[in-house]
Amino acid sequence: MDKSVIFLYITTLASLLVSSSALCPHESEIFRYSLQSQSHISISPYPPLKVDGNFLERALASKQRTGYTAVLFYASWCPFSCSMYPTFGMLSFMFPQVEHLAIEQSSALPSVFSRYGIHSLPSILIVNQTSRVRYHGQKDLYSLVQFYQTITGLEPVQYFDGNQSVILKVVKSP
Repeated sequence: MDKSVIFLYITTLASLLVSSSALCPHESEIFRYSLQSQSHISISPYPPLKVDGNFLERALASKQRTGYTAVLFYASWCPFSCSMYPTFGMLSFMFPQVEHLAIEQSSALPSVFSRYGIHSLPSILIVNQTSRVRYHGQKDLYSLVQFYQTITGLEPVQYFDGNQSVILKVVKSP
């Protein structure tokens, strides 16, 4: 059986079991992230994972991490952050090969934000094992897609138009 099918089956089964169990949502998200980070397949059809400062530090310092991770630093009280969060969610579905994490300002110490050079919100950072790049530019979907493509070399697997409806793109496997 193909590894991607097995991974999808396990992830689906785990989400069904976790949703009916007594685990708190934060623990289920940690379980999902741990499962994905152990798999060689890093495709995540999920919305961004909301994390705290400690989880972010562990996730980005993990030696098992392969590929790219995009991090949205935001504040729930900020209107610009509130408008950016749904766009970041769309990027998560457009680039499922990239792990998407979101960290709210009140869930981390200021030192976490400073460590990654975050001085204004919302901010997006793309990290891999060798580099981290912070986005400077317009916060519209088109500009962010171009940024993702430039930094990661990946193409989106689906597009959203201005009305945010899905336009699927056929992706050929190598």
